[in-house]
Amino acid sequence: MTVEKVNALTKRWCAAVAESPGSDSTVLSGAGVWPLLAFLADGADATGRAELATALGVPAEDAARAAREVLAVMESSAASRIALGLWTRREAEIHEAWLARLAAGVHGALTGDAGTDRKRLDAWASEHTDGLVPRMPVTIGPATMLVLASALTVDVTWREHFHAGRVDSDSPWAADGRLSVLRRSGWDLRALRLADTPIGRVSALTVVGDGDVDVLLVLGPGERSAAEVLAVGADLAGPRDVFPAVSGADLAEGAAGPGLSVETVDAMGPGDVLAVTTVPFRVRAEHDLRQHAALFGLEHVMTPGSGHFPGVSAFPLTVDQARQDAVAVFTASGFRAAAVTAFAMRAGAAPRPSRIRRVSAVFDRPFAYYAVHRPSGLILVAGWVGEPDQDVSSGSA
Repeated sequence: MTVEKVNALTKRWCAAVAESPGSDSTVLSGAGVWPLLAFLADGADATGRAELATALGVPAEDAARAAREVLAVMESSAASRIALGLWTRREAEIHEAWLARLAAGVHGALTGDAGTDRKRLDAWASEHTDGLVPRMPVTIGPATMLVLASALTVDVTWREHFHAGRVDSDSPWAADGRLSVLRRSGWDLRALRLADTPIGRVSALTVVGDGDVDVLLVLGPGERSAAEVLAVGADLAGPRDVFPAVSGADLAEGAAGPGLSVETVDAMGPGDVLAVTTVPFRVRAEHDLRQHAALFGLEHVMTPGSGHFPGVSAFPLTVDQARQDAVAVFTASGFRAAAVTAFAMRAGAAPRPSRIRRVSAVFDRPFAYYAVHRPSGLILVAGWVGEPDQDVSSGSA
């Protein structure tokens, strides 16, 4: 059930990103964001808990447990891994009860020196993504009080490799009528599905990895938008069959669906063949989660004011930055992806000015002076200033 909640957030995020002006190729990881939102919900105030719970799809009181479930799923996979990191300034004393609900050994310190902290956190991001994401996506500054981050990596080797080549093509991607492609042939037609969805027939191909992670390629009707195809694709990728579908083995002859054709040919092979042509790709994307604050339940906890996370710290904290940097690479031999997600917090409210007495002392006429040994009160040197040194710029003693 928790997996479906994470997928639902991914689906909504895909649609929001695809509908954004100027959107093109992208990559994102809802699985990298969801556990962080859950831990934030566990420590947020009443309004923040309600908004974050809506985004998560689980009650706030169950959020930390659900986050650990999601982390355990990814950690159990041989083809994926996820790391969690928390760094705080000394002033933001973290409640032990909240910290105990995170993974052990994740808590580190922020020194307040922006350069030092930035270097350490960048190194953490690079180390936990094998260099695919070399920097922490949030900016670390003197005002940063807390950073909560995840680093997710996926590393898949195809069970059956592709072969790279160039073919004649009328694809809009083709240059001078030629297109660089990846091709392979096999006999498992069940890897291909033609699904009847609310946007029409959609073709879905499962590229099987040699571990426990596969990659699903989804092609929709040409007239449909990226947001629409991404939405139904997220449903097709989920744990349950949402739409009726026909296996590749049962497709009718002719143009069967988007990108699909079936014909009868002479061959020497043992059975029906599934011939796949796709393209290699490398996609990088940077996401500012604050642009979709309502989607992630961040509107309240981003609002400047009093501390929004009393369950995390007595120090007033507010979300200052929420970002994800991600990369995905599809090649002849496999698929690699990484995403680093980070939330940075600063003081939730400026300190209130205090009412004080201001006392001024001005020595602008002759005065005495003494050099005193503090522990004993011994006067080491005493003197009188009858006239100031007029050559103050010389610096001589």
